[in-house]
Amino acid sequence: FTIVSYRSKDNFVMQDLLLVGPALQPSDFLDLCRAAKPESVLFHPETTALRIKAINAAAADQLEAQAQGKAVDCLRLPAELSIQNVRLIALDMDSTLIANECIDDMAAIAGCGPEMARLTREAMEGLWPFSKNLVERVRLLKGADAGIALQASENIRFSPGAQRLMRFMQAHRVDRWIISGGFSQIARPAAAKLGMTGVICNELVIEDGCLTGEVVGPAGGRILDADGKRRALEVLSSAAKAELCETIAVGDGANDAQMIRAASNGFAYHATQAAAQAARLRINHAELDAIAACYSEYWTDAQVLI
Repeated sequence: FTIVSYRSKDNFVMQDLLLVGPALQPSDFLDLCRAAKPESVLFHPETTALRIKAINAAAADQLEAQAQGKAVDCLRLPAELSIQNVRLIALDMDSTLIANECIDDMAAIAGCGPEMARLTREAMEGLWPFSKNLVERVRLLKGADAGIALQASENIRFSPGAQRLMRFMQAHRVDRWIISGGFSQIARPAAAKLGMTGVICNELVIEDGCLTGEVVGPAGGRILDADGKRRALEVLSSAAKAELCETIAVGDGANDAQMIRAASNGFAYHATQAAAQAARLRINHAELDAIAACYSEYWTDAQVLI
């Protein structure tokens, strides 16, 4: 993600500033906005977001300081960042597109919840190789009825704003993919509910109606890890005749860092340190549709406050 800016006659760098989050109160920022004399200030009530257009860097610093402590995200954006320049969005599934960690949900049903939760946390933080960690986690599910995957898929909760984000992307003909170290048995139903293009995920091995405690990668190949997720993004981009500069990648854990870094528009969503460090844009408080609010087309029906 490259910040594109221009300079006004008073030599201040100009940019757009996005303030977004459920706790946002526009009145907390309007006095500072008026003093900064931006081109305009727009409010999007559905996403609870302010877009402050063409503001200088010094004023942006003041507004960012005002946002601190208010559970409001502050994102600095090129003035005319357009979704027309995006061809593909790839999202991690667990704790990103959906609020669940599905393997933890399955473990709770199978009676090994605490040990699974510990291993999942260590995987998210990148404390040991993802593939090895995933093999150990799936081994805990050996012998469980395969129906626990169906139960987990039926109990998924989409992250707040996920439906709005997918509607926006679909309206602008952006391909929408799940690229996840989770399982296709859960990702496919989730993607279908959101009208997404497809999924690339790992798969639980099932025999005689039970989980074998084994996991394989997409199409029975190598387990999809951090490097695999980045390569999947590259392959999907190539298939769509797109460049990586025309992609968005969204994730929250260490396993997403390479994919986030590779995409021109890399977002860390309520993320661990490893993912946050890889991202050009970080969403810590806002809902998932804050990603849509980064693009100028999202604001066509917004309220004009200034």
